[in-house]
Amino acid sequence: MDVAEALHAIGSALIGLTAVLAIAAVVVHQLLARWWETEAGRHAFTFELALALSLTLWAVRLAVPEGDWFLAVRLIAFALVPIALAWRIRIIVQIWRRNRRRKDQP
Repeated sequence: MDVAEALHAIGSALIGLTAVLAIAAVVVHQLLARWWETEAGRHAFTFELALALSLTLWAVRLAVPEGDWFLAVRLIAFALVPIALAWRIRIIVQIWRRNRRRKDQP
């Protein structure tokens, strides 16, 4: 095995491990937290789910040859990513504005 093959194998293993950990985070969050009760909780769960789906898709793609099935699964997995990221940006800006208003008030 040359260096490039070794790096590829290590990278693939890390993608698989990260996908498993991302799925575990979603499962643990679902079981142990009342995430649906607050906007921050719903956002955190959505963000974790989007990450887990994307990583799982990548890991599956490494193991299974691409086919027509992949196009639909990819669309579903990556559809959540821009939603979760836009939501996160909105939350960050809202918190920044709220903190800025507090500083401006005497």
